[in-house]
Amino acid sequence: MIVFTYFYRNWFNSIGLVCVFLFSLSAQADSGVLGWDKRIVHGTLDNGFRYYLFDSRQEKDAPKGLTLANLVVLSGAIDEEENQLGVAHMVEHMVFHESAGLPNGVRKAFTDMGFKQGRDFNAMTNSENTRYMVNLRDTTPDRLTSILDIYQQIAFHAQIKAASLDKERLIIQEEWRGKLSHRSRINENKKALLRVGSLYPERPVIGTQASIQQTPAEQLQIFYNDWYAPNNMALVMFAPVDTNALEAQIKAIFGAEPSRTLPKRHPKDPILDESLKIGQLKDAGSKINRVALLYRFPSETTNTDEGRRGGLIGYMARSLLTQQIRRQREVLPKHVRALSSTKGTVSPNVAILGFSVNVDEGFHALGLESLIQELVRIETHGFLQQDFDQIYKEVEDKAESNKAAAKSRGTIWSLKMVEAVTSDKILYDPEQSNDRVLRVLKTITLEDVNARLRKWLAAKDRILYSQAVAGKEIEVGSISAIESIFDEMRADDLAPLETAPQVAEKTLPSVDKNGSVALLSRQATLGLSRWSLSNGDKLTLLDPRVLAERYGIDRVEGDAKSHFTAISAAGYHVQLGSTWAEQIALQMSEATGVYGWTDDEFQKWRRTNGVFLSAKQKAQSLAYRGVIDDGALEKLLGVYWVNQVMPKIDTDVYDSVMASLKRGAQVTAVRPSEVFYKRLAKTRFGDTSMTPTMPILTSLSLAKLEKTRQKQVGLPVHYFVVSRLPEAEIIDLSSTYLASIPRTLVNQSEANGVTPFLQLAGESTLDLALNNEPKAEYRLYAYQSMPWSPIAALQLTYLGERLEAQLKQRLRGEVQGVYSVRVGLEHNKDTGRAELTIQYSSSPTRLGDLAAMTKRALSELSNMVTEDWANEVHDAFVDVEQTRLKNAFDATLAHRLVLSETLYGDARYLNEMGELASGLTQEKLQALVKTLTFKDRVVGLYRPLVP
Repeated sequence: MIVFTYFYRNWFNSIGLVCVFLFSLSAQADSGVLGWDKRIVHGTLDNGFRYYLFDSRQEKDAPKGLTLANLVVLSGAIDEEENQLGVAHMVEHMVFHESAGLPNGVRKAFTDMGFKQGRDFNAMTNSENTRYMVNLRDTTPDRLTSILDIYQQIAFHAQIKAASLDKERLIIQEEWRGKLSHRSRINENKKALLRVGSLYPERPVIGTQASIQQTPAEQLQIFYNDWYAPNNMALVMFAPVDTNALEAQIKAIFGAEPSRTLPKRHPKDPILDESLKIGQLKDAGSKINRVALLYRFPSETTNTDEGRRGGLIGYMARSLLTQQIRRQREVLPKHVRALSSTKGTVSPNVAILGFSVNVDEGFHALGLESLIQELVRIETHGFLQQDFDQIYKEVEDKAESNKAAAKSRGTIWSLKMVEAVTSDKILYDPEQSNDRVLRVLKTITLEDVNARLRKWLAAKDRILYSQAVAGKEIEVGSISAIESIFDEMRADDLAPLETAPQVAEKTLPSVDKNGSVALLSRQATLGLSRWSLSNGDKLTLLDPRVLAERYGIDRVEGDAKSHFTAISAAGYHVQLGSTWAEQIALQMSEATGVYGWTDDEFQKWRRTNGVFLSAKQKAQSLAYRGVIDDGALEKLLGVYWVNQVMPKIDTDVYDSVMASLKRGAQVTAVRPSEVFYKRLAKTRFGDTSMTPTMPILTSLSLAKLEKTRQKQVGLPVHYFVVSRLPEAEIIDLSSTYLASIPRTLVNQSEANGVTPFLQLAGESTLDLALNNEPKAEYRLYAYQSMPWSPIAALQLTYLGERLEAQLKQRLRGEVQGVYSVRVGLEHNKDTGRAELTIQYSSSPTRLGDLAAMTKRALSELSNMVTEDWANEVHDAFVDVEQTRLKNAFDATLAHRLVLSETLYGDARYLNEMGELASGLTQEKLQALVKTLTFKDRVVGLYRPLVP
């Protein structure tokens, strides 16, 4: 028996969009028939170094002046030997140190160009390859040449020295330590499960703690010399330059290095057998009961038209399987739910098809039987003709639309070129490749698709596993017993498959009585008017064309949209009553959609009409937002009207949501990190619960939640509409759909009142030794009161970025080895506070140093505001603001109008948008910094368990 130990939540997500398949299909290598897209200039130097170039000036949507340069080394962790665990990743770190032509290091060469690591240059290593990435924002010939020269040093001239490696080990070790989390453990064990029988589980990309600490520099240099060869590399560039000139540069810079004989590569594919392997995934923090079955088999694509046909058959089978699996959920027995499937690849030549069900405690055997039954049912009956006809039409339509769509990919060209290079495929001309799709599609029948499905389900290499809350031991039976279940199901006369439900075409209920709207005031200089509705609601209407003229903004394609916002005081942090009732009532109302309609009917209506209205509830407010084509504004207002006048909750929705919440409340597994975060929340906010308990849930009857929802919709609302439609048309629609909504409550006090969700005053520290992993965490949450203003909010955002950069710099010098650093500094408009968050993960021995360094840094904030930095952020904001106003003017106005009206009570922000950059001077930034003391703070320290 093979035992796998891990827990995960979302691996079995359904996938299979037509456009995803059609692109991947067009990326399959078939150089004998189709070559690379003619817009991509590509070639191979005499030494084997490959290049792929795209002149971004061909793309109207490409950002001007932007170069995306990727140097790809086609080797990763899978190419390591047993004594080289993690070496590919360590080499990636070390090439930023000394090199023959850059004795001070590649990193310094990048930073001397004004680049920031993480933003402008970065690197990544996985099992198959290593990639170096540069984003050059202002491309000039000299700067582009500098990038290529630096890449040449990375590729061929790195000098891996022991002294530098000893320093970098601390960084790499903390990167390893940063992955010691429940989620990372899940991901790593998932890979081990999918790729059992291959070398992947034995070659962790990050290495081990021992290999990071002990592998000598000589081993890194050996790996570098073996694999960093020109004939094992590719340069992929998306740049606004003449590709002929760029080709000549690449030849001159990369052509002199001689090619080398590469070491023999390890096999990447798992060894498949004809056995059923049974295991259990154990994890003490597991909060789910699950049974899953995985099929593994050889991938079926080839580099011929027949291969395209096979790939298309596989895509259609996968899409129909996803659809059918969703339908079969409806016939699962009680205590079994969430039937789902996934299909993908685990290595270059091996695919996997997986199925799972979630079950209640003690019902794994029933879950397994139900899972097998549904698989045999689908295998026996096959897909239906009407479903095949539908997916056939979808593929046909998408192939036609892809011809045009693929011609305007913008920066996606860079991503797609890298994907093709790393997977050894070709990026075809979209018109030619989609014509091939249409041609081979005509030869595909339902029988072909059903045959493919049955071939998948006949695969003998299978993995069956169970998973239980808190890692409880589960026995699912022997191999022979499980095979017997398959035999019994195949011998049984199983019911036909579930068919697509007939979804009726619905229309929204009609408004039976209009209200009225009266003008209160008008500001012609802004294009703004304020109106009073007969039900007590308010409407602020903005015509963006007036401000567009003031700010010199030309009309863009996205301007034919209307932006709608509705804000009330129906928040969840109530003074009386239940915060959980407020949140759950809204959740169930949103899940209900239009009361009396099925969910399928509502979703069909939304898709047909393009109406999507989102709700966001905060401590003190509830906001509905929607953006819609001008011609469909009436439909958006209509669905909002129904939401408000019919605040009932569907009984099936109530039962489903409540059952899910109660299952969660009954889970006994408690992770140490959860204990820490709950205690930290209590320290910050007082006695507060992060999740509803069973007694709370039991008290929330359907009648109580509907009463809560009725109170929410009874509160007065302030509407904001930004639209270029004629004012008279909007007012007429508002009279019908907004003014007619009955508002039964005069103010929030009649609905129990809401208060801000505030961190407590004072300074305190929570120090807990609970972590099962050898990792510590530092958390600081601080605030101080500050009146909101757009300029202050902007200043705090940039100061937060500056503080993070300075902390990272200090960490390298003062507390070496801290890997994860996150800083947030923002103006919270809801609390009227400047709020600071600082988070680290580190070695336990460095926790005290981190606390001391952070305290010093906060006391020296004003020293960080240099003239050069202030000038840099000023220019950066001006550039960002120009782009924002050019590309999303109406949306920007809609956001700022709501901020201004809700916080100021007027529209002054729209008048003052041009003054935002004036706050980004050294003098004004330092003036603000001098007021930041953050005396009210909570520090949380999370340490490993004491032995």
